[in-house]
Amino acid sequence: MSTVPSTTIITNLKNLSACTANTLAVANSHGIGIPDMLALALSKAYELRGCLALVAAKTDSADPNLTTLNDVLASLT
Repeated sequence: MSTVPSTTIITNLKNLSACTANTLAVANSHGIGIPDMLALALSKAYELRGCLALVAAKTDSADPNLTTLNDVLASLT
């Protein structure tokens, strides 16, 4: 299985720094709750990883899509 360097999506989402007050103010003025959206993004990343793992587990080893699935899974650490 090959890996895609520097794309550790889940790790990066879990380790985000707190947003600045300016970011929060601007987002709130447009009706976007940044902390909630980031938490939702993390939960969707976990969901994506789970779905792709199920698909990859049932993909024939000769299927050329398996490499792509494994590359995406490797990026979701």
